[in-house]
Amino acid sequence: MATILNVHDVAQLKRAIERADRIVITAHHNPDGDALGSALGLWHTLARMGKPAQVLLPNGFPDFLAWLPGTTSVVRYTHGPDRARQMLNEADVLFCLDFNTFSRAEMMADGLAASPAYKVLVDHHPHPDACFDLSFSFPLVSSTCELVYELLSALYGSSCVGREAALCLYTGIMTDTGSFCYACNSPRTFHVAGELVATGIRVDRVQSMVYNNFSAMRMRMIGHSLLNKMVVLPHKTAYIALTMEEQERFAHRVGDTEGLVNLPLSIKGVAFAALFVQRPDFVKVSLRSRGDFPVNEFAAQHYNGGGHPNAAGGKSFSPLPATLASFEQQVAQLSDPRLLGFRNTYVGMDAEL
Repeated sequence: MATILNVHDVAQLKRAIERADRIVITAHHNPDGDALGSALGLWHTLARMGKPAQVLLPNGFPDFLAWLPGTTSVVRYTHGPDRARQMLNEADVLFCLDFNTFSRAEMMADGLAASPAYKVLVDHHPHPDACFDLSFSFPLVSSTCELVYELLSALYGSSCVGREAALCLYTGIMTDTGSFCYACNSPRTFHVAGELVATGIRVDRVQSMVYNNFSAMRMRMIGHSLLNKMVVLPHKTAYIALTMEEQERFAHRVGDTEGLVNLPLSIKGVAFAALFVQRPDFVKVSLRSRGDFPVNEFAAQHYNGGGHPNAAGGKSFSPLPATLASFEQQVAQLSDPRLLGFRNTYVGMDAEL
């Protein structure tokens, strides 16, 4: 991976960092493990290299990530828009992590666009906007955290990443690959993970802190979703929809629906899964797939969204019942051979595993 980083771009970034007095690191709205992990991993390492920075996020992050070292220093736009805008206006270098267009930062998008800072994109989503001064965009990389590790190694050598940064970066790789279950077919991903583990982090503790750290009400919500709300369609598709009333009933907190969209993919023959979560002004749409069916194209076509071929999302501004009826109609009319040709099992000893 490090070999495909353009040496001239790395050198240009290093000069920009050395000249900068104020560095701001940001990520997308509703930051997940990869967004928060990459931001904090970069933050820890820059500080270790004598270049302190600030992490500025559009809003809060899930409770199951609050244990990551450095979260108490994160500035949230929603908690102080004036301070956040000042940070953006005074920044010399602005790192944009785990998103490829300013709109992914939602309420902070205009501030990012207006910032006079030297804007650096570090991301693994396809089709980045051309609004960045310097881009490190590699869609085939497992996660932005893996890419941040490669970039830091190219800048300062792999020994620059200390244990706290390694905890953050490993967490992001782990969560964005579903504990190394998808988007990690490159041996380099496991090599990077091994180098992070070599700093002394406990893999079992990280796994437990992320996946065994939820409330009893979240488990009840998952049970309700699978028993009462999951709809399996005769088109290799299944979906779950949650109303605001249901979220209130189960004391929903940020991050409680994380991973819920993946569960219908455990059904034999299901290759396309969707989760619809009602919000006051829109319906949040999360899409997942197995095989070659590109849910990022589906999200872009129907929900003004995007993402990865097997993991994407967007928004619907129709009422929830209309959104679900439209989704069922879209799936019924779908003729994409990449979904229709999906096979759930490998046949024969010569199957490509």
